[in-house]
Amino acid sequence: MSFYAEPLLREARERVRSLPSQATPASAVSPNFDQLAEAVEKAIRAALVENHGSVPQQLNHGQLVSICQSTGVWDVLPPALKGLIQEVERYRSKNLKPSSPSVDRDSSEQLQKYFIVARRLIDYMEFHVIGNDSVLKRLKVA
Repeated sequence: MSFYAEPLLREARERVRSLPSQATPASAVSPNFDQLAEAVEKAIRAALVENHGSVPQQLNHGQLVSICQSTGVWDVLPPALKGLIQEVERYRSKNLKPSSPSVDRDSSEQLQKYFIVARRLIDYMEFHVIGNDSVLKRLKVA
């Protein structure tokens, strides 16, 4: 892992360090999913920063699927990780609308599965994207 991506990957891991407990009340699920969403975004941004040195202004928005597709990250992700990114984006778009009800995340078991997949995404970004020069060089960040 290189110098540029390390702080972002460390922050992402901190966000998903511990799984939410089985007894997580429905009201606490949203903050847990917020942490997960931030971790996913930081992992994606780590690869962009490693490639370019910074995240260009045109990619400084919260539409993660769009960021991944426009930079080439989407092409190297397995389907399960793509699904997580899509779910995070759906969650964020629904929670940004003030009149919409909270996203249904009442299952702590489902939330734990998301946390496990988020850890895999972070590892994948570190070892298979950032740690692989041929993949990293194919990204189109600038």
